[in-house]
Amino acid sequence: MRVTWDEKTCIHSGECIHNLPSVFTKVDGKFTIIQDGATEEEIRKVVKGCPSGALKIQE
Repeated sequence: MRVTWDEKTCIHSGECIHNLPSVFTKVDGKFTIIQDGATEEEIRKVVKGCPSGALKIQE
């Protein structure tokens, strides 16, 4: 499983960072995904809840 983020689609609501900051965070002002920061189930839940659909899962 790999999580991707489409910057052009993102509406920057912050839902991902708020709900799972151990995975979705900003480093030096840049959005960063640290996939080993949570379980696959937790990550899938947050990706599914992305309001813009900017987060996707590639199997």
